[in-house]
Amino acid sequence: MEASQLFSDVGLSAKDLIILVKAVQVFSHRLGRSSCWSVTKNRASLFSGFSASKRDYLHYKALDARPLLLSLISQFAEPEKNVIVRRHTCSEKFCVNPSHYYFGTRADVMLEAELRKGKQLDPALVQSIKAASRTVSTTQLAKKLGLPYHRVQKIRSGTTYRGVQSVNHEAKIQKGWESFDLLLSNLSERYPEEVRRHQFDYYVANELECIWHRNGEESHKGRFGHMGECLDCLENIKEGQCTVDVTQFDYRWYWTVKRFWDQVDVKGEDDCWPWIGSTKKDGSESVAYCPSPFHSNPSQSAMRVAYWLSRGYTGKYRIHTKSGCEKFCCNPKHLVARGIDDVPEPIKIETIQLNYVNIFEHFKKTNIQES
Repeated sequence: MEASQLFSDVGLSAKDLIILVKAVQVFSHRLGRSSCWSVTKNRASLFSGFSASKRDYLHYKALDARPLLLSLISQFAEPEKNVIVRRHTCSEKFCVNPSHYYFGTRADVMLEAELRKGKQLDPALVQSIKAASRTVSTTQLAKKLGLPYHRVQKIRSGTTYRGVQSVNHEAKIQKGWESFDLLLSNLSERYPEEVRRHQFDYYVANELECIWHRNGEESHKGRFGHMGECLDCLENIKEGQCTVDVTQFDYRWYWTVKRFWDQVDVKGEDDCWPWIGSTKKDGSESVAYCPSPFHSNPSQSAMRVAYWLSRGYTGKYRIHTKSGCEKFCCNPKHLVARGIDDVPEPIKIETIQLNYVNIFEHFKKTNIQES
């Protein structure tokens, strides 16, 4: 059986399989393949299919996640080994690491519980007790191994740990991870568009920053709407945010922000601020440099950039000037975002600061404060 077949049998789609595989891939890269991976401590949109609420074990899409995870490393239930066992080395109840589970017997569950409590029994020791010569008394064997007499006696008689076998788990895990790598490669070949889409969704939700993001802050990162607008910015815009202030941006953006406003004829607060920078198509379109995570071209219209750098990042929404404005007006109070509901006009421009007193000194002080 393959992982894709198991997912299909339980009613899950190829997309569900890809999401689970990519979650395991991200965890293994972040934390290493031997660590416990907790979805409760790593909240992200990538792990939205998981549930650990009011459960004794992890669920995925309302199903037991453990057999699904095990299928990713080519482990499936067998008639004599159909119980899911969590390894004693695992300290996370809702662990996503498939190598921290295996299919075993009830006896394996009991033995893992003993090992988790710090007891010295392990499968190899159980096997050695079973294989011990009958010429050696139980009392002698228990004394030699430092175990209670009744425990050795029950193991020898087959009362406890009957189904326990000595298995080289490390070798099995290594082979399982090789199967996972192969599965990852096969999925990329069989479902290239679904994999690409998922990778992009994860990147947007966990890595992308809008230009208003500043170091040390969690906001303005990974929260984007259907048009690529920053939802943190949108909240601020609806509260009337309006500032022309280069100090509001991370140092990485300083020269981009400053260069833009240097090409705007900044006049009075209620006057038009004409764009005096580059144009194209015989002067019918303005061209301003400002890279955007949702635009392939690093250049935008001057009005769009003026809105982004004064009110907030609105992604692919179009920005227009009010009727009666001068050509390519960049005054934030004269700009309108078309298609975004409930965005009030700014009452005033709170701050106009186009330069630091000493940008390098400021950057040095900022780094000292953050460290």
